[in-house]
Amino acid sequence: MINFTCTEENYYGDLSELARAFSQRTDEDISLDVDFGFREGELFVRLKSDKFPNFLKIYRYPFAYSDEAEKKRLAKRYIKIAMYGTLVFLTGKQLPYGCLTGIRPTKLFRELGENARDTFLNDFSVSPSKEELIERTVITQDKVLNRNPHGEVDLFVNIPFCPSKCSYCSFVSVPVDRQKKLLEPYTDCLVEELRYLRTVIARQGRKVRAVYVGGGTPTVLPVRLLDRILAECEYDVTEFTVEGGRPETLTPSVLALLAARGVTRLSVNPQTFNDATLERIGRKHTSEQVLKAYKRARKLFDVNMDLIAMLPEETLDDFKKSVDTAVSLSPANITVHTLYLKRGSALRTEGYRNNENSLAEQMVDYAYGAITAAGYEPYYMYRQKYTSGNLENVGYARPDKLCIYNVDVMEEDTTVYAAGAGAISKKVTPERNLIERSANFKEPLEYVKHFDEVMARQRRFWEE
Repeated sequence: MINFTCTEENYYGDLSELARAFSQRTDEDISLDVDFGFREGELFVRLKSDKFPNFLKIYRYPFAYSDEAEKKRLAKRYIKIAMYGTLVFLTGKQLPYGCLTGIRPTKLFRELGENARDTFLNDFSVSPSKEELIERTVITQDKVLNRNPHGEVDLFVNIPFCPSKCSYCSFVSVPVDRQKKLLEPYTDCLVEELRYLRTVIARQGRKVRAVYVGGGTPTVLPVRLLDRILAECEYDVTEFTVEGGRPETLTPSVLALLAARGVTRLSVNPQTFNDATLERIGRKHTSEQVLKAYKRARKLFDVNMDLIAMLPEETLDDFKKSVDTAVSLSPANITVHTLYLKRGSALRTEGYRNNENSLAEQMVDYAYGAITAAGYEPYYMYRQKYTSGNLENVGYARPDKLCIYNVDVMEEDTTVYAAGAGAISKKVTPERNLIERSANFKEPLEYVKHFDEVMARQRRFWEE
């Protein structure tokens, strides 16, 4: 356990994440105190630890910046580099992503330009295999990056209802059987919000390049209500995604509706092809139901399949079986998540800890090798806190089957008009390196009860 202290609150978050990652890899109790300061043209970092008597490490970096924002960004980077090197020395352990703690390593890689590879390998201590993954992803996604960020935007719609709550889930997602009375008023509000956003998009002269209806499991709604929502999402786009997620919700009538409303891409998410695991994590379906739903869906849509590494009690062979099964089905996309457990998840509340780092690394390495060998390329990736092995989530795509919306969101280069409970609208101004956000109420009931405030926030955000 790394007991970490830093007196400067503005730098605490990223540094504590680095300490947490090392804590997962050592049984020792080690204290680390971080202090830093600025002299003319120089940043110095002091690190003290009780691991050895009178241990003190001092790093000095040449330091120049143009404004306060750059000062903070560069200082945080150098302090993490110093802290990482010290923790490697104190613990004898290394991390696959070195000192990187951000969600979007591909975005940083692109920003660094021609120096990115050397910086990632030599300064950030990213392992060669992860640097290769990042660089390969950046190259693949380049073909769909938004070249017209002022004119082309995305629409996101959130429907936070599910057949049941998965034990690993920390999203605001409500079991539909408990909220049947809420479905109609939620739909009424969402339709009104979507109609408002349509007027704003038209008035601003913008073109929607991708629509994404997520959740939750949107397809759990009664067909009549889902139809009302999808009718408000019809734009002249080449990509229209709906999260099907649970195969038991993908009935012939639902699939027919999606096709009629212009949906082009559908998620059919097994998470695993092991029935014992599905029961263990609270999924109310079998792997056979996934296969049947996929067979029906692939005739109509480009299909994405999600898998999760490090689900409870799964072995490497269990995970290999899931990967191999997904590859054999040849969907348009396969997305491999590494299990992460936030405080809101039942697994974490029950005491499950996903700290078998070696197993996690074997799983994601196998997925990378098997999926790319089958002709897929990694096209978007991101990292999260509390992830097994301090690893990543990766979306793989067949050639020309990249999900535009996923790339836009991860690279943060596209304005997003968002509707529904928990949805976050985002205005992107690239020339000012500025991203502004406006969040709706998270809980569906609060969203409905305070819908006047929801609409007031939307108007302030888009009109003022």
